[in-house]
Amino acid sequence: MKRIRTFVRTLREERRALGWKGLVRKRGWKLVVLFIVFYLVRDVVLYIVIPVGVAAGLLTR
Repeated sequence: MKRIRTFVRTLREERRALGWKGLVRKRGWKLVVLFIVFYLVRDVVLYIVIPVGVAAGLLTR
């Protein structure tokens, strides 16, 4: 967890220093992959895990 916080702080400092274009030029694909993975995990939880859990809870009553 500490590595993630450190990485996010580093990204924030780089964005402040270089701007968005500079950050994308410097980090490039790593930033794109991080963005995609974040939204993929979020969407799986929101649209698959939670509804299946609710349905399972309703069916067991």
